[in-house]
Amino acid sequence: MRFFLVIVLVLGIFFRFTHLDYKVYWYDEAITSLRASGYTEEEVAQHFFEKSVVSVTELQRYQRPDGTRSVIDVVKSLAKEDPQHPPLYFGLLHFWFHSIGSSVALARLLPALLSLIAFPCTYWLCQELFVETGIFASKLPTWLTIGLIAVSPFHLLYSQESRQYSLWTVTTLLSTAALLRAIRLKTRISWVIYTLTLIINLYTFLLAGLVAIAHSLYIILIYGFRHQKILKGYFVASLLSFIVFLPWVWVVIINQSQAKKGLDWTFKFHPKNSELRDTWIQHLGRIFFDINQEPWDFYVHRVLLVLIVYAFYCLCRQTPISVWLLIILLTGVSTLPLMVPDLISGGMRSITARYMIPSFLGVELAIAYLLGRNLANPSLKPWHQKFWQLLLVILFSGSILSCSISAQATSWYNKVHNGENIAVGKIVNQTTHPLLISDAEVGHILSLSHSLNPNVQILLQPSSTFKVYLPTIEELKRFSDVFLYRYHPNKVWLKELAKQQNYKFEPLIFGFAEFSKDQPVLWRVIPISKKL
Repeated sequence: MRFFLVIVLVLGIFFRFTHLDYKVYWYDEAITSLRASGYTEEEVAQHFFEKSVVSVTELQRYQRPDGTRSVIDVVKSLAKEDPQHPPLYFGLLHFWFHSIGSSVALARLLPALLSLIAFPCTYWLCQELFVETGIFASKLPTWLTIGLIAVSPFHLLYSQESRQYSLWTVTTLLSTAALLRAIRLKTRISWVIYTLTLIINLYTFLLAGLVAIAHSLYIILIYGFRHQKILKGYFVASLLSFIVFLPWVWVVIINQSQAKKGLDWTFKFHPKNSELRDTWIQHLGRIFFDINQEPWDFYVHRVLLVLIVYAFYCLCRQTPISVWLLIILLTGVSTLPLMVPDLISGGMRSITARYMIPSFLGVELAIAYLLGRNLANPSLKPWHQKFWQLLLVILFSGSILSCSISAQATSWYNKVHNGENIAVGKIVNQTTHPLLISDAEVGHILSLSHSLNPNVQILLQPSSTFKVYLPTIEELKRFSDVFLYRYHPNKVWLKELAKQQNYKFEPLIFGFAEFSKDQPVLWRVIPISKKL
């Protein structure tokens, strides 16, 4: 068993550093590089919309620090345009860019390395949760949890994305383990450690506030007012954490209109309740199995749902409340505030899998407990033990298969936008002296720039007018090929395109994302008086 889990861990590490630059560097990652470099989207728009034609090299300047911007500019950029994202990860990435580099592979190397810290944090949490409480004499559930996280296709995707989610996984595990240790030891230094981990968690991602609420409910429900020392230690720790986090709370408050703008996309779509249900089942299934092939995903995810429900049932029946309540709260408190509003008023908060990382960790803890309990039980009949051993092999094999498939793909479900960028780049890069005309948002243009050759020239235009401004035919003769790029074109814009009298537009690439599927995103511009 130990040898098998070591192989699983090695494979998990291997997958994290394989093909780091293979998948499309999508909108969110491009904006991350922009923030970490100390720039704002407004600066890019003002600089380039005032110029006629710019090169890809000029655009890339805003994807890497050039020594003129400091970490203070990083914080200012977030406060001004993205206050819903605390600055810890972006500050780390800023220093990483300066010391290591800012290419796609190097930008993703940081979250991949950070994801490795999840393994010792998981070890610590499981020791506090399962071993120190006397539930297990062995470390089997600890290594099972580490193995599940190591080859989870979900965790693999976010360990290779240049965003803060692998760090949030680490800080969630870390703060929860520190809480259990502080409760056990009841010493001042243990509560200081918890305070520091909670502050780090809050400055990583705003939804860490839900994790803090789960911790609060755990303390209240388990200890109430009977254990004054624990209650006092927790109260002081949480109060100090909030005070230290208060400056960023103030930033969010004074820039709440911008924060709301950044989260508007979660309210735009209103999926049916049946669609929400299917998505939630899919989320749970993707923790362990995700090959992006139907009907395999559909049926396997439902089988996994049954296994997860049974795991929580056994957890609640067989462990003391101090164990199962923590896992239940970690799972439920981080998801219900997202799920309930979607059910009542509509929205897509809960269909965003990355927002549910604490919940997924709770699910993995429950599954690890179920497997560990049955595999370490000497009283089980031989055929019963063989069943659980077989289930273990099947579960890990499905995860490894999923990781090997997703590692070969240029895009996956976590890349919500820009999956077509590589195809766009292949067409544009094949030409000798191309011009790309676009009025797409800054993030989409920056994302696309990572798939284009440095010789590609780009003409940027204001994106709020819904007008199509094209150079004269004489001006276009300076280029071998002219392309028009617009992400998610709407009907108004397409009508404007149809009004053009001097050009023909040949659709070349269609969108990959669900809301832009079957809609052209790249056209070849052909002057009517010029035969190509």
